[in-house]
Amino acid sequence: MAITGAILLIFSPIFWFYGEIATIYPSEAFLAILIAYTSYQSLKGSRNFLYLSAIALGLAGGFRQDLIPFMFPLWLFCLLYPARDNYPNMIKRTIPPMVVMGLSILTWLLPTIFLAGGLESYLNSSGHFSASFKTSSVLFGASLSNHLLMDGMLASWLMIGLGFLGGFLILLFIIFKRENILDNVMFKSPKFMFMSLWILPSFIFLVFIPLSKPGYTLIFLPALFLVLGYVVITFSRDISLKLNVSPKTVLCAMLILYMVLNSAYFLYPYNLNEESTWETQITHMNSTEKIILGLDMLFMYNNEKIINNDQNMAWHLEIIGNLSSSNPNSTEIIIRDIIREDQGFSWRKAMYQLPEYDVYYLFDSENSQLKSNKLDNQVSFSYGKNHKYQSSQSNLLEIPIKSSTERVVWIMDHRSQFFKELQSKIEIKTIVLPNNLNIYYSDVKDKKIDFKVGKFIFKTTNSTSN
Repeated sequence: MAITGAILLIFSPIFWFYGEIATIYPSEAFLAILIAYTSYQSLKGSRNFLYLSAIALGLAGGFRQDLIPFMFPLWLFCLLYPARDNYPNMIKRTIPPMVVMGLSILTWLLPTIFLAGGLESYLNSSGHFSASFKTSSVLFGASLSNHLLMDGMLASWLMIGLGFLGGFLILLFIIFKRENILDNVMFKSPKFMFMSLWILPSFIFLVFIPLSKPGYTLIFLPALFLVLGYVVITFSRDISLKLNVSPKTVLCAMLILYMVLNSAYFLYPYNLNEESTWETQITHMNSTEKIILGLDMLFMYNNEKIINNDQNMAWHLEIIGNLSSSNPNSTEIIIRDIIREDQGFSWRKAMYQLPEYDVYYLFDSENSQLKSNKLDNQVSFSYGKNHKYQSSQSNLLEIPIKSSTERVVWIMDHRSQFFKELQSKIEIKTIVLPNNLNIYYSDVKDKKIDFKVGKFIFKTTNSTSN
């Protein structure tokens, strides 16, 4: 079952997609599997794995902090279940692994707090994650329509993650094997509890507090593939009896069909990723663009998207490098209106690919409604340089233009009110990319900049660096 599940997971479009790009989500899947494996060994009675699982869980938080609260119930169940009938032994069994896990957490938490500049700075820098709840969860003030839309996206991501055939097989299994599923004996099984505690904590969290990327499902997607592996093996045995063929033959045929269908989905060069939606506010999209954006976010996680995204980034880097004559001190980059962080030339990409440049990402009430910084009467900006990050929020913010700056590059939606107001204050030139996205820039060499757009003041400063 494990081998079958592993083969199915490798060809999962979501797992495949994130394995092709530079994100931590596949590592999160690996760490979740590692925690689950070591915890399962402790459930089976191996004392050594009590401590190995504690170390795995504690250290995993240094890579993805959400692994600790989401995998802790599973780890605790595996720790306590073997001693369930002996309360004193249960206490004795629990304390040492808890201490080991706590020490494992401190090995990364203390250096992180120190490097972040202290506990307050660390907590502030982590605040953007919880702030995103305001735009997605009705529990934190988001509209019901937004919440239901995000839950619909979660359902589509699970369908794609399991592969269309995988989701269909699980549905058939539930229908035809419902009597076995509802058997009370199964519900009392430690294996059933194990799988439930792996899947449900993060899944329930995503249902009630939706997040904006399918990568977040990779913490429990491997568990679903173990379930799918069991389903495929069960159906292969049932079909083999009806057709009088070897179960292995049926299993191989089902796996090949699954791999071919998912490979066709992932590799076929179909482009639904209309680039005009990458840096355009939803309120300024026409009906066709909204449909394309919706379909893209719901269903399209394929190789063509990666190719288009990489090419778009390469064009931006080339143009910005040419505009600055490869002198970072001569150019500042100001970004606004990126609908999706993983597409368009986002500030995160600019910070990583162009670390020597001053990069600003602007938020106000107009362009923050689908972002983590949901704003009403205030504005905010994120600033990055040399892989360091800071942010500020107020009723009115100043964006400093250094005296050494010769050009300001604007990455934003030309249809927004912000851009139209900006055009009235400063001359803006346009470079059209091959994918019809635009890079805008202003020549500011030897010019004294001092104007206000919205609640942002752009003003020349005497400093040559920030």
